[in-house]
Amino acid sequence: MQCDACRREPVVYQPYSGKHLCRSHFFVDFETKAKHTIRSHGWLQPGNHIAAVLDGGALSAALLVFLAKLVANRRDVRLFAVTIDTGESGNPAPEQARTVAASCGVEWFCGSFVERYGTTLDEIVHQNGSDAAGRICRVLTNDFIGEIAEAHGATLGACATAVDERACAFFSDLLSGTSERTLFSSEVPGKTRIPLIRPFMGIPAPEVVLYAKLHRECAGCDVLPPPCGPDGDYCAPDAKAALDNYDRRHPAAKFALANLAQTLTGIAARQEPPPVCPECGEPVMGGGCESCAIRRKFDRRALT
Repeated sequence: MQCDACRREPVVYQPYSGKHLCRSHFFVDFETKAKHTIRSHGWLQPGNHIAAVLDGGALSAALLVFLAKLVANRRDVRLFAVTIDTGESGNPAPEQARTVAASCGVEWFCGSFVERYGTTLDEIVHQNGSDAAGRICRVLTNDFIGEIAEAHGATLGACATAVDERACAFFSDLLSGTSERTLFSSEVPGKTRIPLIRPFMGIPAPEVVLYAKLHRECAGCDVLPPPCGPDGDYCAPDAKAALDNYDRRHPAAKFALANLAQTLTGIAARQEPPPVCPECGEPVMGGGCESCAIRRKFDRRALT
């Protein structure tokens, strides 16, 4: 088997395109897609200061490598990385994130759940159960990321959401009758007004992981990202299993769902939005604001 663009040995097969690509042509294909996504949304402008979410996983490591290469010769754009240490036992994410940031020559900031909220993810799981803990962790992590980004002058946040996460979150919302969660997403971390960019939203997660594996800067990173933060859009396990099974037989299924979500989000933006929380601005579905209830419960301290 040979690369479809040259005679070298391929490192990846894309079932949705039918192409085999070698390392060099895979990099070109991958980076071209990510750059096209950025250009099509007008995300990168002179004077931007980007806070990349670096969670210790392979996807976020790939994001930092890509962004570092993208802005390497630009003096008008700055880049730094943000990691949140949730205090989960046995999780090497903070040290892995530190190593990746250093390898990319990018300034790195790390926040601690213990210092910020006086608790750890392990304690949250023990007290609330794993399902509720996932939602709590996402709210607290997003808030913390946004605060650190604002404190260091960020104008953009960046996360490594791939086609898979976008499609699965939308699919799960459709099945549970909560499509408003996807269609009216605020696309900002926590309560900040810093917009989030997602350069990999048109690329399958396995290709993002491969991009990371082929870069020495990402050595040692976990393949699977943690469940918290902007990349951790919730997807019910049974919905994910069903979608993964269908996608194996129909490789374009996740692309179709992600594209549909994007199209419907654009249409929804022209419609009357659902009620929003007056305090944080998030959509309120079925009563009070769950995110603000979580914030009050954990008695958030001022960031210093």
